[in-house]
Amino acid sequence: MAALAAVLFSGALIKTGSASAQPQDQQQEADRTADDDDVRPEPGQPLAPRSRQNIDEPRLTPMFAPRRRREDRRFDDNEPVYIDDEASDEDDDNAFTGILTLLTPSQTDLSLGVGPVFRPDYFGSDDYIFDADPQVFLRVRNFVFFDDDGADLALFGFSGFSVGPSIRIVGERSEDDNPALTGLGTVGTTFELGGFVSTTFVDRFNVRFKVRKGLRTGHRGLIVDAFGTALLFRRGRFSSSVSAQATWIGDDYADAFFSVTPQQSFASGLNEFDARSGFRNIGGSLNGYVNLGRKWSVNPYVTYDLVIGNVADTPIIADLGSRNQFRAGFHIIRQFRLFDR
Repeated sequence: MAALAAVLFSGALIKTGSASAQPQDQQQEADRTADDDDVRPEPGQPLAPRSRQNIDEPRLTPMFAPRRRREDRRFDDNEPVYIDDEASDEDDDNAFTGILTLLTPSQTDLSLGVGPVFRPDYFGSDDYIFDADPQVFLRVRNFVFFDDDGADLALFGFSGFSVGPSIRIVGERSEDDNPALTGLGTVGTTFELGGFVSTTFVDRFNVRFKVRKGLRTGHRGLIVDAFGTALLFRRGRFSSSVSAQATWIGDDYADAFFSVTPQQSFASGLNEFDARSGFRNIGGSLNGYVNLGRKWSVNPYVTYDLVIGNVADTPIIADLGSRNQFRAGFHIIRQFRLFDR
């Protein structure tokens, strides 16, 4: 009897220890997943385990007015529940962050948009035109990203970091675009191939570098783009972001767009000029986003670029154009969900 009592007492201790460990294990799992913005349970549901396979950039935390989250244990003292104080989960999944920022909602695979833009009629011009500005963004299962800056293939990535090849097609610059270009000839359409590196850090900033070279017709030169983006504000259906950009170009690129050869000088009346490699421009953009229902959004934006370096002295810009380049417009966007996750 004494031995049987000892066994029963030991079993009770084991059962009690297991029961007390279970809430602690659940609390540890909740702590690991509470800050994971890629996992969004429905209101009133337990937090889901963290996915370690998603290489897409995570949603950013705004610098101002961040969304507040807390755990509510009213339904079960041992099970944490996700509560969103600002907006419903449905609204959050449809919060656009726009094509210029290269940050997209986690539930979007395809975005199509169009809107007016007020822009220079060529890079470096001081003449502005109103034009249609179509926007297409396509994401294929977190590996392929296509937008108005080309297509990126994320072959490798983890924890907000991704790297892979990048391609872009750049339209021609015709001498018929502006009288200032008369006699300079046409820089043809260029197919650019290279690579990109992107990372997100401190949960609110994104940095991306792209290096590409022209391979067919056009400039046949090297171009390096650096982008930085910060999500400034996000509340309900409204959000905004700010971006910075700098571009470096090689000799072949500079020659194609900014040099004036003796033949071109004779045909155009401009002074001869030998453009060299270096930084071409620095600038930034301010973007706003307003959701208009589950699948529609309006994206107003304004951008500014300052032409710098050797190319700012070309007579194409210094005599007939401007170093200050502005763009302003908006997109009306429709988003689509193509793939199950």
